[in-house]
Amino acid sequence: MIAGPAIFAWPLLAAQLLIFGTAAFALMTAGLAPGDRIVLHRRLAIVWRALGLAILGFSPLAFVEMAAGMAQMSWWRVLPLLGEILGQTEAGRAWRWRFAVTALLAAAAWVPMRIRAAALAMLPLAGALLLFGSITSHAIDFGSFSIAVDFIHQAGAALWIGALASMLLGCAEEPGRTRWIRAAAPRVSAIAASAVGILTVTGLYMAHERIGWKPHLMIDAMYGRTLLWKLVTFGLVLTAAAQIRLRIIMRLEDSSAREILIRNVAAECVLLAAVLGWSAILANTPPPH
Repeated sequence: MIAGPAIFAWPLLAAQLLIFGTAAFALMTAGLAPGDRIVLHRRLAIVWRALGLAILGFSPLAFVEMAAGMAQMSWWRVLPLLGEILGQTEAGRAWRWRFAVTALLAAAAWVPMRIRAAALAMLPLAGALLLFGSITSHAIDFGSFSIAVDFIHQAGAALWIGALASMLLGCAEEPGRTRWIRAAAPRVSAIAASAVGILTVTGLYMAHERIGWKPHLMIDAMYGRTLLWKLVTFGLVLTAAAQIRLRIIMRLEDSSAREILIRNVAAECVLLAAVLGWSAILANTPPPH
């Protein structure tokens, strides 16, 4: 069952992307009002601790599921083989490093430090986890360049999701709420536009790499159908993002426009969570051959 591995892969992927993206956004807050930064940074510290614990908890489950899939065995039968898999397979060795980085990230999230120092620690650690994910993904079958493209694809998604999440986290009570939206919205919109470009280019490359010039596989193959659902959901995200960029950003002086903006950002986050769900299923679906 493809859905089984995705149950653990989805929250793990979402947590890693959120830490990477919000850490990157935290480093881009120069120029915002000090009060706005304090509100965002305080909430980010709490979120990073929760996400670090989530990654710490879901990583072993995702590894056991991966090992069971590799060995074509049930969880109970594969448990005695986990040490052998960790020590004697390429995927296992990647997971050894991944576990070490996961422990460092979870620990770093709980170390008291200034938010900029925390972001500088969380960003490379979360990036390393994304890279290990690329190394153990379908991209490994297509070479180093494909792994790099997969990582860039994940990083682009992380920047977008992180910017949207930071936008929502930074919203405080009035009057700070209005000031925050006016200052942060243009930044988030610019990041989203750049992320869309990155995701489009890298996504097209990976789709061609796995499916080629065979559009019928979008219907005939499980991988293609899953990809199609992901694209449909992504199209809905783009529609919401376009409405924000073209119709709302220019009217932020209007309180009703600001409320619409927050609702649209929340809707984008929900839709992007669904896209990540399709991505998790896709990662556990063999490409057509």
